[in-house]
Amino acid sequence: MIRGFYAATTGLITHQTKMDVIANNIANINTTGFKPQQVSFSSLLYFNVNGGAANPIAVGHGVKPEKTDLNFSQGDLQRTDMALDFAILGDGFFALESIEGGGITYTRDGSFRFSSEGRRNYLTDAAGNYVLDSRQRRIEQGEKYEHSQIGVFNFKNPYGLIPVGGNQFRQSDISGRGESVKTPEIKVGYLESSSVKTAEEMVKMIEASKGFALSSRVLQTADEMEKTVNQLR
Repeated sequence: MIRGFYAATTGLITHQTKMDVIANNIANINTTGFKPQQVSFSSLLYFNVNGGAANPIAVGHGVKPEKTDLNFSQGDLQRTDMALDFAILGDGFFALESIEGGGITYTRDGSFRFSSEGRRNYLTDAAGNYVLDSRQRRIEQGEKYEHSQIGVFNFKNPYGLIPVGGNQFRQSDISGRGESVKTPEIKVGYLESSSVKTAEEMVKMIEASKGFALSSRVLQTADEMEKTVNQLR
């Protein structure tokens, strides 16, 4: 009976994790440049209950979340006609320097503005983080400012990027270092919409909720069986 408790509990935890990820995706359906996540699962240890018989009966110990993947598919472009709105066509990310000294992060959200800092104006995102050029330097407003100064960076393995909140990512050993794209294709006056597909996420949510409900029933059944066994003693 203990095995049943463990298996049901891992199912509850796993499906709750899946629902949390899906809920976050749906919550960001209108977030510019947002890339959805999806959870992968793996089975825990299996063993044979009838030894080395010709037709072994395998019993598992439940399931666990294996990893959370990112979906970097291109979102639709929305025309804004705003001079400081930018959308990347194809692969690549804008680079941001944290205003709080948190290092460099990367984003697909190209909704920028100029922010005053003393006598200088720097190109920033909505949170005030500095937008960087191809050499990862701050971009200052002036007579020579051109949108072509904005840097776009790509990674050998973008799926190794680490989400850090605020629609931003940080590079890792798995993703490799960000490399400047020499001739990026940037649309001025456009923003990339979220890549979340509502219909797909709702189907995943229904699947996860049914899996959670089934795990709950398994746990309840295991508890009732344990009570019955205890009463027989």
